[in-house]
Amino acid sequence: MSVVAISQSLGSLGEEISCELAGALSYDFADREIIMATAERFGEGATGLEHATEAKPTLWERFADTSRRYLAYVEAVILEMAAQDNVVLVGRGAVFLLQKVHHALRVRISAPVYVRANRVGQQQGLAPGGATALVEQSDQERAARIKFFYHVDWDDPLLYDLFINTDDLSVKHAVRLLQNALESGRFRPTADSVADVQDLRLTAQAKASLMMHPVTQALLLVNPITRQLPLSLTCQRGYLTITGTVDREDQRTAVEAIVGKLPGITGVRCEIAVALPGLRPPGA
Repeated sequence: MSVVAISQSLGSLGEEISCELAGALSYDFADREIIMATAERFGEGATGLEHATEAKPTLWERFADTSRRYLAYVEAVILEMAAQDNVVLVGRGAVFLLQKVHHALRVRISAPVYVRANRVGQQQGLAPGGATALVEQSDQERAARIKFFYHVDWDDPLLYDLFINTDDLSVKHAVRLLQNALESGRFRPTADSVADVQDLRLTAQAKASLMMHPVTQALLLVNPITRQLPLSLTCQRGYLTITGTVDREDQRTAVEAIVGKLPGITGVRCEIAVALPGLRPPGA
């Protein structure tokens, strides 16, 4: 039992490797399935969710709440899948979400640009120049999105347990390489690592739930002036701690009510300060 999180470059054979690995291990496979599950669960359009998790955020999107909200929904679904074990997760930031999960095998699959451009050109019938431009654009957009949302360099090898170059490596051999890695004791779940992923899952569920509520949604968005989040959520062995500052008492009350209803939460410590205790909610 384990979790495999794969980050792939366009034309790297990453999807083929991921799919074949899942079949060989009898694991669930989730790539676009993540988007479809998110759309079904949260009632959002698949196209918007896909864009938010794949494309480089525009200047407007960097300050809008929609992208952050969509990302929170997708992260909640990814961590729900990871908590169930026996799954291969492809893209959507899964590698970065599972950085602290000891039994998650985090993989990057890539190849030189010219190799990937040749594959993409053959698959899509593109001229060499067009294929190269497409691959480079994809790399730039994915790197920018990951940098913006997770504050890491996509190409940093230290983010991954395994970095696979498919220049001269077949899908079959890459799958075998991953199977060999999983056979080591390093990626077997322990009681602590299972509890860690459950804590991440509960934190993500709490954030997504707060994002859905009009009174609390803005509390999970970065202030454009201070660049700080009004609220911070952490979970340890099912016990959720919420810290930060809100403007009104009704916001604090709503936060406590929403997270207190979530299945799996064993307790809530609310350390939210109210900046303006006498301020009334809009329309009151």
